[in-house]
Amino acid sequence: MSVQTAINAIRNINNNDELAQVIDAVKLQRQFISMQNIRSVVAGDTVQFTARGRVVTGEVVKVNRKNVKVREGFTTWNVPAAMLEKVEQTA
Repeated sequence: MSVQTAINAIRNINNNDELAQVIDAVKLQRQFISMQNIRSVVAGDTVQFTARGRVVTGEVVKVNRKNVKVREGFTTWNVPAAMLEKVEQTA
């Protein structure tokens, strides 16, 4: 199923109960993606995310339940896990 098909299906919903079910499904999927990202990073990994209009690349300092502390130079960011992308190291 493509994204456009899903959007068209949502536009055809005519009652609040069905729309609430779609919203709950989206929230659960976001939570699932966050948990996958949390499990895939450990302290010392290099990750990147977009903040304030630029791509930030840094090192994971600490992994919390919902957020990850990322150090970029002298700055430490507290980033939601869903925003992170792991960067593959080239040796």
